[in-house]
Amino acid sequence: MGHLWDLEPLWMTRVEEIAAGKAILQAADLQNRRTHDANHNARPVAELLNGFEVARAALVSRLEAVGDAGWLRSAKHPRLDMQMRLLDLAYFVAEHDDHHLATITELRR
Repeated sequence: MGHLWDLEPLWMTRVEEIAAGKAILQAADLQNRRTHDANHNARPVAELLNGFEVARAALVSRLEAVGDAGWLRSAKHPRLDMQMRLLDLAYFVAEHDDHHLATITELRR
């Protein structure tokens, strides 16, 4: 759960980069240093959930403010080496989250 929260600033940065017309999106830290350094397992689950909820609400609010034309703006994804529209980024985030939420669900079983 902490990992999902940790990535919210990256998603927001990428939304802003696309909106600003940047050519290439910020690269992700593939080593996940922020998550490893945060020691999320020592934190209460409620704290992680609350932090994620607040950060995700800010991202959703920002996306809701995008006009129709903004959804088609794009920038190059550095790792995938392809253009990514804001619409594609939103889908990418949802797929990323779904993967981790499915893992969390399986671990809880």
